[in-house]
Amino acid sequence: MSIDEDKQLQTQAKGRQDAQKEQQEQAEEAQQEQEEAAQGPAKPVEGAAQTADIPDTPTVRMARQFLQQQPNVPGDVMEQNLRRRGIMLRTETRKALVQEEVQHRKNMQEDQGQVAETGQPISAGQKIEQLIDWAEEVVKGERAYVHIPEGMNFTPGGLEKMKRTKVKGAKPHQFNGTYYHPAEIQEADIRTAAQDETNPQAALDALSAKWKGNEMSVELASHSRSNLMQWAPQLVTVLVIVAGIAAWFYHSHEVKRRAAESVEAAAAAREQQARSIVTRVRDSWNADDNWEDAFSSKGAAYTPYTIEIESALIKGRPIIAFGDMEDVRKSGEQDNSIVLIQDIGRKTGIDLRFSLLSAPAITKAILNDEDRQSDTFVIAATITSVEKVSMPPDKSDNDQDYFLAHGVLHEAQPIGLWDMHPFKDLLSQGRQRSGDE
Repeated sequence: MSIDEDKQLQTQAKGRQDAQKEQQEQAEEAQQEQEEAAQGPAKPVEGAAQTADIPDTPTVRMARQFLQQQPNVPGDVMEQNLRRRGIMLRTETRKALVQEEVQHRKNMQEDQGQVAETGQPISAGQKIEQLIDWAEEVVKGERAYVHIPEGMNFTPGGLEKMKRTKVKGAKPHQFNGTYYHPAEIQEADIRTAAQDETNPQAALDALSAKWKGNEMSVELASHSRSNLMQWAPQLVTVLVIVAGIAAWFYHSHEVKRRAAESVEAAAAAREQQARSIVTRVRDSWNADDNWEDAFSSKGAAYTPYTIEIESALIKGRPIIAFGDMEDVRKSGEQDNSIVLIQDIGRKTGIDLRFSLLSAPAITKAILNDEDRQSDTFVIAATITSVEKVSMPPDKSDNDQDYFLAHGVLHEAQPIGLWDMHPFKDLLSQGRQRSGDE
């Protein structure tokens, strides 16, 4: 077999395949047309182009242009012509395009019939095509209203959710009819503008301007004042409620402020009482409250030696100290007791404790203290000796050694919680007065 004969056979085979494919496509198209014909042609909606579901694509625009060039044929024929032309669209899109074109032609015929009947040209506000466009703008929020003139047997589609206002008695009469508009435009505003005796169109334009955010007309301003008077009682009620809430907040703030002032006044009274007790104890025993100043060097303030503690505490006169009462126990002497006190340092971090011999009267006063668990005591005592008590370190290997000062307790007075009194300030003032003396 020659090369030419082989090419001829391949060409014939390809031609048979193309013919079979074309026959198959024609059979499928015929079956689809029969099914859609059995369902009947699409019914156009009265006055509505129904273009909301039609996508804006090059194929759709080509299909719309093709339909506009079609002769005056039924809608099902237009659909068949679209398929035969090879313009591939979804069934619902194709039906919507055909419905749009059929409705457009129907509107044009009605407009032409009105012109033939009246002998007068149709104004822009009465053309069905124009009304449909305006209705779409209202639905999209691009226009304030669409006016369907009185006596016109036509309503654009898609206005079901719009507010409807009927106007009668307008002069000139062409402003009568039904107005479709957004809910934020009041019906009274539409009627006021349409029934304006001077220039209804200017009033309607002012209404549109106000809706778009521009200046308000005189008529609408008057209507707004009327609305304000209507809502005045409610506004007064709201203002009364707001004023009541403000008064309640002010009263609550005043109650809290007075309570805080009362707490501060009580604290100041306790502080003054503590100052008086400390001053009396110091002056009664001519006690030294400057002994901590002896640890002037940095090392001595945190790691003193026993000799330094003795030098500071043993001076032949009582000292003033602050501390927590740890224990009271019997002593070897008849009727006297031993009082153990943990010192609260004012300037140093020394772990210092006192073991003091207490007379029966002092011991009795300590035992009768109702707030013994929390009270801080100011004491006047004469120290006779000091020792360092060695203790094993704790679990964290921290040093547990402390200094124990022995002596005689002359007086111990509770002055309340340590944290409730500025003892450093209080005692510094006491030391200054002692220095002056």
